[in-house]
Amino acid sequence: MRIHLAAAALAAAAFAAGCAQMTGAKDVRTDIEAQETSVDSDTQESDARTSLGSIENALAEYIKSEQAIPADLDELVPKYLADIPPLDITACGRRTQGVQKYPSTILRGGRVDGARIKGTGLWGYVHDSQRVVIFVDCLKPAANGTPWYQVRGIY
Repeated sequence: MRIHLAAAALAAAAFAAGCAQMTGAKDVRTDIEAQETSVDSDTQESDARTSLGSIENALAEYIKSEQAIPADLDELVPKYLADIPPLDITACGRRTQGVQKYPSTILRGGRVDGARIKGTGLWGYVHDSQRVVIFVDCLKPAANGTPWYQVRGIY
């Protein structure tokens, strides 16, 4: 009985594959692949915002506790942050691990000036005597249209 059911399933699959070619199922597969890519992108963006929020929280705790601004994000590890999380945003390039430190001259009115960053796809870090900014060092827009370097974390 199982052999007959398996044979029937194979015959149905073969028939569906033949029909799929005649009915434009390739377009359906393309739509499904596009939806999967969109879901992956949404997940990457959510993960990046969450990681950004975690780093921002760790920075705030460090500054509150140490009464100083860390010269480098590595000073947060391991006391305030287990590690610097990787960054994986397809639009910004490959999966990266690390931090691009910038001089305070990239700040204009307290915000990162996109014309002055490299777009490395790493975490960006800059500070002056009044503020500390952690950002995604990417010129590409997030799903909401905001350039990644202007995105703030979720915390």
